Amino acid sequence: MSQPKKTEFVPVAIGVLLLCFLMGLAGRFAFENFPNLVSPLGDEFQWPRGTVASIYSFGAVITGLTGPLVGVLFDRLGPRSVYGIGILSAGAGLIFASFATNIWQFYLTISLLVGFSASCCGNVPNAAMASRWFRAQIPLALAIIYSSMGAGTLLGLSLSQIFIENYGWRQAELLLGFCVLSLLVVVFLPWRRIAAGSTELSRPQATDVKRPEIDWTMSKAIRTLPFWGLASVFFFTGNGMFSVVIQAVTYLIEVGFTPIEASVNYGLSGLLIPVGMLGAGYIALKIGLFKTAMISYVITIAAVIFIWLLDRSDHLLPLYGFIICFGLSMGSRGPMIGSISSLLFHGRNFGTIYGGIAVGGGFGMASGSYFSGLIFDLTGSYDAVFTYSIICLVIGAAPFILIKEIRNQSW
Repeated sequence: MSQPKKTEFVPVAIGVLLLCFLMGLAGRFAFENFPNLVSPLGDEFQWPRGTVASIYSFGAVITGLTGPLVGVLFDRLGPRSVYGIGILSAGAGLIFASFATNIWQFYLTISLLVGFSASCCGNVPNAAMASRWFRAQIPLALAIIYSSMGAGTLLGLSLSQIFIENYGWRQAELLLGFCVLSLLVVVFLPWRRIAAGSTELSRPQATDVKRPEIDWTMSKAIRTLPFWGLASVFFFTGNGMFSVVIQAVTYLIEVGFTPIEASVNYGLSGLLIPVGMLGAGYIALKIGLFKTAMISYVITIAAVIFIWLLDRSDHLLPLYGFIICFGLSMGSRGPMIGSISSLLFHGRNFGTIYGGIAVGGGFGMASGSYFSGLIFDLTGSYDAVFTYSIICLVIGAAPFILIKEIRNQSW
């Protein structure tokens, strides 16, 4: 009797994996094309860099703040409602942004609607969905799902820049919005079966020594040091990463690349994100989480140093160094945090708890992108921006060292 169930589980689980990947891709596609708008919006409206960056920053705040809400909606209403709301919000935000003429309209469309969609289609519901279908394989499953960030970033940056070059930024936003809305076909999938999860996970197993006996709730989780440690990893690492993300395309243009070259070269780093995420999951099984995390931070800091050197030397070596190192390490901490969270706080309220942890990531994205723009406006130089990034990355690595529940967690 057990064999048919096992053979049935495999294709359904693979389908769930692909579905989560697609939703993650849609969320990133809608939000991460914004770096291509920095120069066009600055030129058309004569806004300083910090003002333009604040649109993205506010959107990241919305993504982070709505994480717990999305988690509650997932636990209460199910994945079809959450994903459907996310697709509608992203499509509407991009379409309405094409008609915007004032900064508040960009806050309403890009920041609020698209930012909220990134939460509805992002790591919180995808991690919660994966926790219903995978146990021992959860690190690998999350690595695959979270790698959609790279695919979505590359696709969004490349396609939006092509649209901008040929039709202008307003028509580009309109076309991107309709692309996202086409994904509404997913609401017709057999969601009752998908949302039910694996029947195997509902059965206690003798070897399942890590399954917690606590009925975790948000109020219980926030009283633990690992909860705040994982949130701080998200926050400071997000600061370090997105202070580079929001500036990368414009910086590449300023050091001599054409807009399309800058977008494509930066987007190429997204091709390596799946390699980095899957590689980090595999390496962690071999040498442990702590060493893998430390290696990932070293590679990220190297990426910042490489892009920093682009205006000081020949472009070839620093550019390739940045693309490779940034791509391999971008998002590699996400599956680690998701896996540890799933193992520590697994249960019926996991979506809500992980949404709370993910608030740190939203605020990290927001403050990193905003302060990088502000720092550039104040100094007129990228030196302080890249220094800020490296300092945040060092602080972001600290919880892996200082909190034993995080440091000693094994997969």
